[in-house]
Amino acid sequence: MKKSIVFLMLFCLNIHFVEAQNTHKKNILFIAVDDLKPLLNVYGSHEMVTPNFDRLAKRGVIFENAEVQQAVCGPSRASVMTGTYPDRTKVWDLHTDFREAAPELISMPEYLISQGYETTAIGKIYHKGSVAEGHDGKSWSIPHIQPDNFDPKYGAPAFGYYQSKETKAEMVKLMQEAAEKGMKKEGAQRNYAFKRLKPSTESADVSDEAYQDGIYTVEAIKKLKMLSSGNKPFFLGVGYQRPHLPFVAPKKYWDLYKREDIKLAPNQDLIDGTPMFAYHTFGELRAFTDIDDNLTIGVRVPEDKQKELIHGYMASISYIDAQIGKLLDELDRLKLTDNTIIVLWGDHGYHLGDHTLWNKHSNFEQATRIPFMFSGPGIAKDVKVKTPVELIDLFPTLFDLVGVKQSAQTDGKSIVSLLDSNPKNDIHPEFALSQYPRAGKKMGYTIRTERYRYTEWLENGYNTEKPYDAANLVAAELYDFISDPLELKNHAKEASYKAIANDLHLKLVTKLNEINKRNIYKAHPSTYKGGEEGEAKPKGDAKGANANPGKKGNKGKSMSGEIFSKKDFDE
Repeated sequence: MKKSIVFLMLFCLNIHFVEAQNTHKKNILFIAVDDLKPLLNVYGSHEMVTPNFDRLAKRGVIFENAEVQQAVCGPSRASVMTGTYPDRTKVWDLHTDFREAAPELISMPEYLISQGYETTAIGKIYHKGSVAEGHDGKSWSIPHIQPDNFDPKYGAPAFGYYQSKETKAEMVKLMQEAAEKGMKKEGAQRNYAFKRLKPSTESADVSDEAYQDGIYTVEAIKKLKMLSSGNKPFFLGVGYQRPHLPFVAPKKYWDLYKREDIKLAPNQDLIDGTPMFAYHTFGELRAFTDIDDNLTIGVRVPEDKQKELIHGYMASISYIDAQIGKLLDELDRLKLTDNTIIVLWGDHGYHLGDHTLWNKHSNFEQATRIPFMFSGPGIAKDVKVKTPVELIDLFPTLFDLVGVKQSAQTDGKSIVSLLDSNPKNDIHPEFALSQYPRAGKKMGYTIRTERYRYTEWLENGYNTEKPYDAANLVAAELYDFISDPLELKNHAKEASYKAIANDLHLKLVTKLNEINKRNIYKAHPSTYKGGEEGEAKPKGDAKGANANPGKKGNKGKSMSGEIFSKKDFDE
């Protein structure tokens, strides 16, 4: 009996000890913003009304030269959530789930669960079209939530997006038309209507909670309250969907900007000396019914439509800014701010007419550069860092910031030494790497230094288990952001840039071969120390489930080399 009492006392003491240890670990608020380029006041775009992005930046560190690993949702998010390059996840498109293509990988929140964390999320963290059940159920100790409790004053948006009374009425009319044509299923009627009614913008005089991101914030605040009362540190992901198309936001955010004051991209021409396959025909935008579907490379969207689209993009950013303000207010109210690391990132940049491009899907500056910021305990305040960093650096950096043992999995590097106020701790990475595929098995790899962007296009891409082969090189690009900040000229073949091009070429080759060696090693789960025991081995060949995405969904204009069809605009 005495032994039982002693055992019970020791067991209880151990629980309290573990709980005490957990309460000393820092929480993580992980904010993802879809399609967000650094069009923010704090990044120098002073026409923007973004006080809460600015507020977060004042509390911490922003990176002015941060790059995604591939400028489209699915690959970018798979990379950041696993801390690995797309050539490791085998995700280069919007359909492949990394759990199937590279089943040896684990996700960031999944690893944190093993380290004593509670993990959960609201909204878009992974890309919806390429994720396992439960929005990657392995990632969450508390299930991920996709709320639909829209403001009852307005009801659910048409097609999940639109609150305009006119659009809703037209949707009903088109669905009735579909029914009269013999389409019995509601899904078929909806698809019929959606193909004919898909405006690219909407400014409706409604509440924040009439649209998706407003109710994500309401749910996130509920989660914060719940998590704050627990005895574990937490990882809370909040994934906002604007400013992704369609650009829908309450009218009050549109009213922050005057359409006549909006400036168009100054570089609306193709780049001198750049291969045509580096561009695309923005099928994502052309999917909308108020956009001319015949637009192609080198053809500008009409100026009035350009201004409307840019206005909508800006309004959508200010709408998200307001949601972030509500989250920061709740953190302060719950007294969680001093023990919470906040990281905010965009999953890629965005073209707004530059080079006649729209959306993302390229290796150019406007597509790969993102806002990236950290705040919280131990992080310097109101600091801007110009050093080039990669979004996959987020994975190991968060673990260092919260005192969690590092995973051997990551391809990224911890940038914690760039986040404090001690200049002696700085690291000096020379460049950040991105990539983008084109149809015909071309892969463009691009490195961004503080001054230059250098890109090589390689034939026979997607083969990540063979060393770099110069015979595959079909084109190169070089841009100088001091002499030519708008990317107006490709300097790769100019004699005056020969030494620079050669140096950057060698850096890129070295990097790709390093990744290649790591991929070969990690392709064999039996030698992999970063995963969990008992994980399934890859199905099919060593290249994963989608070794040649260039053969999938290539329904865009043939000259563009797009690998995404117009249907892939969906969030």
